[in-house]
Amino acid sequence: MKKYIWMICAILCLLAGCVFLENVEQPANARPGEEMTININTRIDVADGGRSNVRLIIGFLAPKNWQAAANAAVTFTTSTYGNGKMVPVPATVDAGGGKNWPAILKERFGMGGNFMTDDLEWVVFWTEQAYNVPQGVKENIKVTVKLIPGTDNVQFKTGYFVGTSSEGLSDVFGSNNVYKCRFMDCFTITDGVSDLIDYCNPQIAAVTPGVATDNDLLTIAFDPDVVSTALSGADRIFLCAKAYTTTGKVLDACIQTDQSKLQPYTGRKSAITLWPRAHFNMQDGEQLEKIAYFFTDESGTTKVGYSNTDSPFVYTFKCQ
Repeated sequence: MKKYIWMICAILCLLAGCVFLENVEQPANARPGEEMTININTRIDVADGGRSNVRLIIGFLAPKNWQAAANAAVTFTTSTYGNGKMVPVPATVDAGGGKNWPAILKERFGMGGNFMTDDLEWVVFWTEQAYNVPQGVKENIKVTVKLIPGTDNVQFKTGYFVGTSSEGLSDVFGSNNVYKCRFMDCFTITDGVSDLIDYCNPQIAAVTPGVATDNDLLTIAFDPDVVSTALSGADRIFLCAKAYTTTGKVLDACIQTDQSKLQPYTGRKSAITLWPRAHFNMQDGEQLEKIAYFFTDESGTTKVGYSNTDSPFVYTFKCQ
Protein backbone atom coordinates (compact mmCIF):
# COMPACT_ATOMS: atom_id res chain seq x y z
CA MET A 1 0.00 0.00 0.00
CA LYS A 2 2.84 2.39 0.90
CA LYS A 3 4.50 1.84 -2.47
CA TYR A 4 1.19 2.48 -4.21
CA ILE A 5 0.72 5.77 -2.39
CA TRP A 6 4.20 6.92 -3.40
CA MET A 7 3.42 6.07 -7.04
CA ILE A 8 0.25 8.16 -6.90
CA CYS A 9 2.18 11.08 -5.41
CA ALA A 10 4.86 10.80 -8.08
CA ILE A 11 2.28 10.84 -10.87
CA LEU A 12 0.54 13.87 -9.36
CA CYS A 13 3.85 15.71 -9.10
CA LEU A 14 4.41 15.08 -12.81
CA LEU A 15 1.15 16.91 -13.43
CA ALA A 16 1.72 19.79 -11.06
CA GLY A 17 4.27 22.34 -9.94
CA CYS A 18 5.13 20.61 -6.70
CA VAL A 19 6.32 22.62 -3.71
CA PHE A 20 8.35 21.15 -0.88
CA LEU A 21 9.11 22.45 2.60
CA GLU A 22 12.41 20.71 3.26
CA ASN A 23 13.15 22.02 6.73
CA VAL A 24 13.00 25.06 9.00
CA GLU A 25 15.97 26.38 10.95
CA GLN A 26 14.72 28.44 13.88
CA PRO A 27 16.54 29.32 17.12
CA ALA A 28 15.75 27.29 20.22
CA ASN A 29 14.60 30.49 21.90
CA ALA A 30 15.01 34.23 21.59
CA ARG A 31 15.03 37.43 23.64
CA PRO A 32 12.76 40.48 23.39
CA GLY A 33 14.11 43.25 21.25
CA GLU A 34 16.86 41.12 19.75
CA GLU A 35 16.69 40.17 16.09
CA MET A 36 16.07 36.50 15.41
CA THR A 37 16.67 34.69 12.13
CA ILE A 38 14.60 31.86 10.68
CA ASN A 39 15.63 29.98 7.54
CA ILE A 40 12.91 28.18 5.59
CA ASN A 41 14.44 25.79 3.06
CA THR A 42 12.05 25.03 0.22
CA ARG A 43 12.12 23.38 -3.19
CA ILE A 44 9.97 23.57 -6.31
CA ASP A 45 9.67 21.04 -9.12
CA VAL A 46 7.75 22.28 -12.17
CA ALA A 47 6.75 19.40 -14.41
CA ASP A 48 3.59 20.20 -16.35
CA GLY A 49 4.29 23.03 -18.76
CA GLY A 50 5.57 25.73 -16.49
CA ARG A 51 4.01 28.73 -14.80
CA SER A 52 3.79 32.38 -15.81
CA ASN A 53 3.63 35.41 -13.56
CA VAL A 54 3.90 33.33 -10.39
CA ARG A 55 5.15 34.29 -6.93
CA LEU A 56 6.45 32.10 -4.12
CA ILE A 57 4.40 32.49 -0.94
CA ILE A 58 5.54 31.81 2.60
CA GLY A 59 3.63 32.16 5.86
CA PHE A 60 4.50 31.87 9.52
CA LEU A 61 2.68 32.14 12.85
CA ALA A 62 3.48 35.01 15.21
CA PRO A 63 1.86 36.86 18.13
CA LYS A 64 -0.17 39.78 16.80
CA ASN A 65 1.61 42.30 18.99
CA TRP A 66 4.88 41.55 17.18
CA GLN A 67 3.34 43.27 14.12
CA ALA A 68 5.49 40.96 12.04
CA ALA A 69 3.93 41.90 8.71
CA ALA A 70 5.24 45.43 9.16
CA ASN A 71 8.48 44.66 10.98
CA ALA A 72 9.84 41.43 9.49
CA ALA A 73 12.46 41.48 6.74
CA VAL A 74 12.04 38.50 4.40
CA THR A 75 14.44 37.61 1.59
CA PHE A 76 15.15 34.59 -0.59
CA THR A 77 18.08 33.10 -2.45
CA THR A 78 18.06 30.73 -5.42
CA SER A 79 20.67 29.31 -7.76
CA THR A 80 18.86 30.18 -11.03
CA TYR A 81 16.64 33.17 -10.32
CA GLY A 82 19.03 35.11 -8.11
CA ASN A 83 18.14 36.67 -4.80
CA GLY A 84 15.25 38.88 -3.91
CA LYS A 85 12.97 40.45 -1.39
CA MET A 86 9.59 39.26 -0.18
CA VAL A 87 6.81 41.63 0.84
CA PRO A 88 3.51 41.16 2.68
CA VAL A 89 0.73 39.83 0.49
CA PRO A 90 -1.86 42.63 0.23
CA ALA A 91 -5.02 41.94 2.21
CA THR A 92 -7.01 42.52 -0.98
CA VAL A 93 -5.58 39.39 -2.64
CA ASP A 94 -8.23 36.66 -2.70
CA ALA A 95 -6.67 33.37 -1.58
CA GLY A 96 -9.92 31.48 -2.04
CA GLY A 97 -13.56 31.89 -1.10
CA GLY A 98 -13.15 35.64 -0.87
CA LYS A 99 -10.67 35.33 1.99
CA ASN A 100 -7.20 36.76 2.20
CA TRP A 101 -4.13 34.61 2.82
CA PRO A 102 -3.91 34.89 6.64
CA ALA A 103 -7.61 34.05 6.94
CA ILE A 104 -7.51 31.09 4.57
CA LEU A 105 -4.41 29.62 6.25
CA LYS A 106 -6.12 29.86 9.64
CA GLU A 107 -9.23 28.22 8.22
CA ARG A 108 -7.39 25.43 6.41
CA PHE A 109 -4.56 24.62 8.84
CA GLY A 110 -5.66 26.16 12.14
CA MET A 111 -3.19 27.57 14.63
CA GLY A 112 -1.02 24.56 15.36
CA GLY A 113 -2.64 23.47 18.59
CA ASN A 114 -2.02 26.81 20.28
CA PHE A 115 -4.52 28.25 22.74
CA MET A 116 -5.81 31.86 22.91
CA THR A 117 -5.48 31.94 19.14
CA ASP A 118 -7.14 35.33 18.82
CA ASP A 119 -3.79 36.79 19.87
CA LEU A 120 -1.85 34.93 17.17
CA GLU A 121 -1.88 35.40 13.41
CA TRP A 122 -0.61 33.98 10.16
CA VAL A 123 1.81 36.43 8.56
CA VAL A 124 2.11 35.92 4.80
CA PHE A 125 4.74 37.23 2.38
CA TRP A 126 5.32 36.69 -1.33
CA THR A 127 8.15 37.48 -3.70
CA GLU A 128 8.19 41.13 -4.62
CA GLN A 129 8.54 40.14 -8.24
CA ALA A 130 6.51 37.60 -10.24
CA TYR A 131 8.40 35.03 -12.31
CA ASN A 132 7.92 32.88 -15.39
CA VAL A 133 9.02 29.37 -14.47
CA PRO A 134 9.32 26.96 -17.42
CA GLN A 135 8.66 23.26 -17.35
CA GLY A 136 11.45 21.19 -15.88
CA VAL A 137 12.70 23.73 -13.37
CA LYS A 138 13.94 22.17 -10.17
CA GLU A 139 15.01 24.87 -7.77
CA ASN A 140 16.08 25.03 -4.16
CA ILE A 141 14.92 28.24 -2.50
CA LYS A 142 16.12 29.46 0.87
CA VAL A 143 13.84 31.98 2.53
CA THR A 144 15.30 34.02 5.41
CA VAL A 145 13.03 35.76 7.89
CA LYS A 146 14.53 38.32 10.26
CA LEU A 147 12.23 39.75 12.90
CA ILE A 148 12.36 41.28 16.36
CA PRO A 149 10.08 39.73 19.01
CA GLY A 150 7.86 41.89 21.18
CA THR A 151 8.65 42.79 24.78
CA ASP A 152 6.57 40.04 26.43
CA ASN A 153 7.69 36.61 27.56
CA VAL A 154 5.87 34.30 25.18
CA GLN A 155 5.62 30.60 24.47
CA PHE A 156 3.85 29.36 21.35
CA LYS A 157 4.01 26.61 18.76
CA THR A 158 5.48 27.96 15.54
CA GLY A 159 4.00 27.17 12.15
CA TYR A 160 5.21 27.59 8.56
CA PHE A 161 3.62 27.49 5.11
CA VAL A 162 4.99 27.50 1.59
CA GLY A 163 3.03 27.68 -1.66
CA THR A 164 2.63 29.67 -4.84
CA SER A 165 0.28 32.34 -6.13
CA SER A 166 -0.58 30.21 -9.18
CA GLU A 167 -1.79 27.13 -7.30
CA GLY A 168 -2.97 28.61 -4.01
CA LEU A 169 -4.48 25.90 -1.82
CA SER A 170 -5.76 23.88 -4.74
CA ASP A 171 -6.04 20.15 -4.20
CA VAL A 172 -6.73 19.40 -7.87
CA PHE A 173 -3.36 17.68 -8.17
CA GLY A 174 -3.76 15.89 -4.89
CA SER A 175 -3.90 17.13 -1.36
CA ASN A 176 -0.78 18.92 -0.21
CA ASN A 177 1.17 18.67 -3.49
CA VAL A 178 1.28 22.35 -4.42
CA TYR A 179 1.63 23.70 -0.89
CA LYS A 180 3.07 22.56 2.41
CA CYS A 181 2.33 23.47 6.02
CA ARG A 182 4.25 22.40 9.11
CA PHE A 183 3.85 23.10 12.81
CA MET A 184 6.67 22.79 15.31
CA ASP A 185 7.14 22.50 19.06
CA CYS A 186 6.84 25.32 21.56
CA PHE A 187 9.14 28.26 21.00
CA THR A 188 9.95 30.58 23.89
CA ILE A 189 10.82 34.25 24.28
CA THR A 190 12.47 34.84 27.67
CA ASP A 191 13.76 37.78 29.73
CA GLY A 192 10.84 39.98 28.72
CA VAL A 193 8.88 42.44 30.82
CA SER A 194 5.81 40.30 31.45
CA ASP A 195 4.89 37.01 33.07
CA LEU A 196 4.93 34.20 30.56
CA ILE A 197 2.08 34.33 28.05
CA ASP A 198 1.66 30.64 27.33
CA TYR A 199 -0.14 29.75 24.10
CA CYS A 200 1.10 26.15 24.26
CA ASN A 201 -0.92 25.07 27.27
CA PRO A 202 -4.57 25.49 28.26
CA GLN A 203 -5.21 28.49 30.50
CA ILE A 204 -6.76 27.22 33.69
CA ALA A 205 -6.26 30.59 35.37
CA ALA A 206 -6.64 34.18 34.23
CA VAL A 207 -5.89 37.42 36.04
CA THR A 208 -7.38 40.79 35.18
CA PRO A 209 -6.15 43.37 34.70
CA GLY A 210 -3.04 42.06 33.04
CA VAL A 211 -1.01 44.98 34.36
CA ALA A 212 -1.62 46.26 37.89
CA THR A 213 -0.03 47.47 41.11
CA ASP A 214 -0.71 46.04 44.57
CA ASN A 215 -3.14 48.92 45.11
CA ASP A 216 -5.46 47.78 42.29
CA LEU A 217 -8.30 45.29 42.50
CA LEU A 218 -7.36 41.91 41.01
CA THR A 219 -9.75 39.29 39.68
CA ILE A 220 -8.33 35.77 39.59
CA ALA A 221 -10.46 33.28 37.66
CA PHE A 222 -10.44 29.48 37.50
CA ASP A 223 -11.82 27.60 34.49
CA PRO A 224 -12.30 23.86 35.17
CA ASP A 225 -13.57 23.21 31.64
CA VAL A 226 -10.23 23.90 29.92
CA VAL A 227 -8.72 20.62 31.04
CA SER A 228 -9.50 17.95 33.62
CA THR A 229 -7.70 18.66 36.91
CA ALA A 230 -7.55 17.28 40.43
CA LEU A 231 -10.25 19.83 41.29
CA SER A 232 -12.68 18.77 38.57
CA GLY A 233 -15.11 17.30 41.11
CA ALA A 234 -14.75 20.00 43.75
CA ASP A 235 -17.80 22.16 44.48
CA ARG A 236 -15.88 24.87 46.28
CA ILE A 237 -12.61 26.31 44.98
CA PHE A 238 -10.27 28.43 47.09
CA LEU A 239 -7.30 30.66 46.39
CA CYS A 240 -4.07 29.70 48.13
CA ALA A 241 -1.53 32.49 47.63
CA LYS A 242 1.76 33.87 48.83
CA ALA A 243 2.79 37.46 48.22
CA TYR A 244 6.39 38.58 47.94
CA THR A 245 7.35 42.14 48.85
CA THR A 246 10.10 44.09 47.16
CA THR A 247 12.20 43.61 50.31
CA GLY A 248 11.87 39.82 50.18
CA LYS A 249 9.19 39.41 52.86
CA VAL A 250 6.69 36.59 52.24
CA LEU A 251 3.05 37.12 53.15
CA ASP A 252 1.09 33.85 53.31
CA ALA A 253 -2.64 33.77 52.61
CA CYS A 254 -3.42 30.09 52.17
CA ILE A 255 -6.43 29.46 54.38
CA GLN A 256 -9.69 28.06 53.05
CA THR A 257 -12.22 30.63 54.27
CA ASP A 258 -15.05 32.64 52.78
CA GLN A 259 -12.52 35.40 52.10
CA SER A 260 -10.48 33.11 49.85
CA LYS A 261 -13.38 31.24 48.24
CA LEU A 262 -13.96 31.77 44.53
CA GLN A 263 -17.46 32.76 43.48
CA PRO A 264 -19.26 31.17 40.48
CA TYR A 265 -19.88 33.54 37.60
CA THR A 266 -20.37 31.63 34.32
CA GLY A 267 -21.12 27.94 34.07
CA ARG A 268 -18.56 26.14 36.21
CA LYS A 269 -16.12 29.04 36.10
CA SER A 270 -15.42 30.88 39.32
CA ALA A 271 -13.35 33.85 40.39
CA ILE A 272 -12.26 35.92 43.33
CA THR A 273 -11.75 39.68 43.32
CA LEU A 274 -9.38 41.00 45.96
CA TRP A 275 -7.46 44.08 46.98
CA PRO A 276 -3.92 42.76 47.48
CA ARG A 277 -3.00 45.20 50.23
CA ALA A 278 -5.90 43.97 52.37
CA HIS A 279 -5.86 40.33 51.30
CA PHE A 280 -2.22 39.95 52.37
CA ASN A 281 -2.53 42.26 55.38
CA MET A 282 0.22 44.53 54.13
CA GLN A 283 1.77 47.21 56.30
CA ASP A 284 2.33 50.83 55.35
CA GLY A 285 5.44 51.19 53.26
CA GLU A 286 5.38 47.63 51.98
CA GLN A 287 5.16 47.03 48.24
CA LEU A 288 4.45 43.78 46.46
CA GLU A 289 6.63 42.43 43.71
CA LYS A 290 4.54 39.38 42.83
CA ILE A 291 2.14 36.74 44.06
CA ALA A 292 2.38 32.97 43.57
CA TYR A 293 -0.83 31.02 43.87
CA PHE A 294 -2.70 27.72 43.56
CA PHE A 295 -6.32 26.74 43.50
CA THR A 296 -7.36 24.26 46.21
CA ASP A 297 -10.34 22.33 47.44
CA GLU A 298 -11.92 22.96 50.83
CA SER A 299 -9.37 20.76 52.61
CA GLY A 300 -6.46 22.64 51.10
CA THR A 301 -4.68 19.38 50.35
CA THR A 302 -5.61 19.16 46.68
CA LYS A 303 -3.91 21.87 44.66
CA VAL A 304 -3.84 22.84 41.02
CA GLY A 305 -1.06 25.07 39.72
CA TYR A 306 0.36 26.41 36.53
CA SER A 307 -0.44 24.30 33.49
CA ASN A 308 -2.13 21.75 35.77
CA THR A 309 1.11 21.03 37.64
CA ASP A 310 2.34 21.43 41.22
CA SER A 311 4.13 24.68 40.28
CA PRO A 312 2.32 27.89 41.25
CA PHE A 313 0.82 30.45 38.93
CA VAL A 314 2.79 33.70 39.18
CA TYR A 315 1.52 37.24 38.77
CA THR A 316 4.04 40.10 38.75
CA PHE A 317 2.92 43.62 39.64
CA LYS A 318 3.84 46.41 37.27
CA CYS A 319 2.97 50.04 36.78
CA GLN A 320 1.01 50.78 33.63
